[in-house]
Amino acid sequence: MRPLRLRVEGFGAYLEPQEILFDEVELFAITGPTGSGKSTLLDAITYALYKETPRIGAKGLSELKHPGAAHTRVELEFSVAEQVWRVVRVLGKENQHRLEYLQEGGWKVHPSSEKAKTLDAQIAHLVGMDYGTFTRAILLPQGQFDLFLRGAAKDRRETLIKLYGLERLKAMRERVGEHLREAREKLKLLEGEMLALEEAEEGRLEALREEIEKLRREESSLEAQVTQAERDLKRCEELAQKFEEWERMQRTLKRLEVEATDLAQFKLRLERAQAAERVLPQVEAFEAAQREAHQARTHADRARSEVEGLQAEVNSLKASYDPAALEAAKAEQAGLPVLESLEKLLIRHGGNLNLKHPQPLSFDEDRLEALRETERTWAEVKKLEERLAKLEGELAQDQTRLHRRQAERTELERELERLKALGQEAARVHEAAKAAFEAAQQKAGVLAHRHLLHAGEPCPLCEQPVAVLPPEAPLPNLEGLRLELARTDQQLQELRSAYQEKRGSLKALSESLPEEEQRLAARQQERDKLAGEVQQIKAKLSGSPDSLAEERVRMLAGLAAKLRAATGGEAVGHFEAALKKKISDLEATKSRLEGVEQRLAEAQRKYLAAEEAAKAAESGLARLAESLSLSLQNAGFAQAAEVRPARMRPEEQQALAERIESYQKDKEYVTKRLEVLTAGLIGQPAVGPEAVREAKNKLAELRSQAKLAHGRRVGLESDLERLEGQLKRKREIQGDQAKLSQSVDLWERLARDLQGDRFQDYLLERYQAGLLQRATELMSELSSGRYRFCLDGGEYAVEDRWIQAIRPVRTLSGGESFLASLSLALSLSEHLSRGRIGALFLDEGFGTLDAETLEQVAGVLEALPTRGRLVGIVTHVEALAERLPARLVVDKHPSGSRLRWLER
Repeated sequence: MRPLRLRVEGFGAYLEPQEILFDEVELFAITGPTGSGKSTLLDAITYALYKETPRIGAKGLSELKHPGAAHTRVELEFSVAEQVWRVVRVLGKENQHRLEYLQEGGWKVHPSSEKAKTLDAQIAHLVGMDYGTFTRAILLPQGQFDLFLRGAAKDRRETLIKLYGLERLKAMRERVGEHLREAREKLKLLEGEMLALEEAEEGRLEALREEIEKLRREESSLEAQVTQAERDLKRCEELAQKFEEWERMQRTLKRLEVEATDLAQFKLRLERAQAAERVLPQVEAFEAAQREAHQARTHADRARSEVEGLQAEVNSLKASYDPAALEAAKAEQAGLPVLESLEKLLIRHGGNLNLKHPQPLSFDEDRLEALRETERTWAEVKKLEERLAKLEGELAQDQTRLHRRQAERTELERELERLKALGQEAARVHEAAKAAFEAAQQKAGVLAHRHLLHAGEPCPLCEQPVAVLPPEAPLPNLEGLRLELARTDQQLQELRSAYQEKRGSLKALSESLPEEEQRLAARQQERDKLAGEVQQIKAKLSGSPDSLAEERVRMLAGLAAKLRAATGGEAVGHFEAALKKKISDLEATKSRLEGVEQRLAEAQRKYLAAEEAAKAAESGLARLAESLSLSLQNAGFAQAAEVRPARMRPEEQQALAERIESYQKDKEYVTKRLEVLTAGLIGQPAVGPEAVREAKNKLAELRSQAKLAHGRRVGLESDLERLEGQLKRKREIQGDQAKLSQSVDLWERLARDLQGDRFQDYLLERYQAGLLQRATELMSELSSGRYRFCLDGGEYAVEDRWIQAIRPVRTLSGGESFLASLSLALSLSEHLSRGRIGALFLDEGFGTLDAETLEQVAGVLEALPTRGRLVGIVTHVEALAERLPARLVVDKHPSGSRLRWLER
């Protein structure tokens, strides 16, 4: 995993969006004043990957948001192998967490983004380690820099196992166990299957083949007997059918002779039905004429009734219609536009029809407009006075705010003077602490070599004879002096930061005050101008708002009285509607009268025509009655009512004719068929159903014997096939058993090799040896050859070459412990960079190193073989930052820190 781009917004000290590109840098420093947000960048990386930071943890993440930001957003792009990934996390009203990957130039959302837990697990899988491992080996935060060095051996072992991917050996051991169990289970199943195949022997198969051949010969003989029995049965059935048909023809002939009497009756019925069909059209014509005559008479009677009803309705409408009332209503309607205009005028000027006054005035529209204009001017004056009062209130607030900001500026100037004095004193105290610490360091160095000096012998350092040994003295308290130096440095930095912050606030305040003073002066001018306008308008007005309103109401009351007199007290719209309804009712009555008179004339004409049609129909009916009587006599019917019962449907006539024809054909066929059958059966023995049954029983018995023989043969052949398959499977199992036995032996050897953690411990020992070898090279260079790493009972220790002793790492001083942790971190990063990890971030105590050690550290960092690896150093030590190829500078600002690259 190698970071490529980091973008933060509203995160920690960064209010505005800030972006860092890492793709063109390898070794760089992150510098800036205390509190500017250097360590916040490392927090952003761990938050993006794990939703956890070294300083806050996994809870209370809302504290990461900048106070002035609406939301917090962190984006981290990183590469794993050849794939580029991007994780986006947003904290705000709606939290967002998603993982994306780059494909064909565009970002695709990974399916794991649907659930937060799945997303976090996917990112940890991509990085290849959990949060604890990441902060022990890849990103070393403040206060936790030496966790890997001083941590428990068990925790360090787990960290190395995860970093080098040795946990896969456990999974490998489990897979080997699964394969071994699976192979043993398969072998056991094959053994059980072999027990079920014991009967599959070659001798049993040979006996089955002989018995099957014997049954096949028996089956062939039975099939020949079945064929002969089928031929005999067929001959017997043919003779039996002929004797049965001869007897059936004899019975049919007797039945036809009996039916001959009924056939004569059928013929007579058919002839009468045909006569009824011939006379039926005249009967139907007479009946139709009867119906027409009746309908004509009914129609004439109905027409007479309609004429009488319409005449009564005409008389009633003439009695209710008044032409004079209609003309008067239309005259009133013509005057409606004048009334409507007066009503609109009343409403437009704010009146209504119900407005009344004891002293109404005649309506004068010009005077009324003048009154309304004056009233509007008075209303505008009132709005201007309200605006003037509001403006004076705002002016008072601006004056108060300006006085308060001026007082703040005075207070900031006094505070700057105080911080300046405190800073000068803190600088003096810091220089004193630094001098004391350096002197103590020098003294401790001399006292540490006293045991190497001997009176009369040359000094190992200057090679001059030692005359007198220096007196023994206790070692100075370097740790206490170092802590005091760090405390005074922190106090000095805090004072400097506070001074810069106050100075920035004073500058911003001083820049904004002139603008506020200008705004106050402009508002005062606006107030004075508005007050003058109000006075000028009032001077031109006459009368009071109340007297003007009173006169306007009297004029509108006079107009309302005039309208009420014209409409009877109703609104013009209601008056118009009532008038329209009256006119509409009168015109509707007139229209109905005219329509009914037209209908009466038409009804009288229809009545005369209907009466003539009824008389003509009655005359035609008499002529048809005479003609029908003659036709009925000729057809043999006494009256018309006998015609329809004698009729037959066409299909009935057809059926009766066919029946007569069929009878004749059946009799002719039966007679000829009996002659043929009698000639064919002469000399043949009589064959009946019993002989046929005996032939069928014999055939069924032979078929049953053949089927039984066939079934036995098929069953034995099935057994033979099954045993042959079992014998084949038995031989296959024997081969599989041999192969599985070899597999079980192989998996058992692998399981023994991977038993416990021996292989894992062996690899871990090899990796750790390489790790300590490179860390020893770095530590030796940083300590001028004094210290080397080694393992003492599984714990990290150092070999002190000056005193030729093995020392636990907890006995190292603060500076020495820092150098040891730095060596281990750099060595571990180089080892991991050969695999899947391509980054290292250090955030710890370079400021506590003396000048000489700092120079050595800078030289080591400059000479690091990065090989595409990203190495970031967080420090406020300018001397170290200037030695690195690139610097990421964090500029502190009241509106949020900003980032910029500064290359050497």
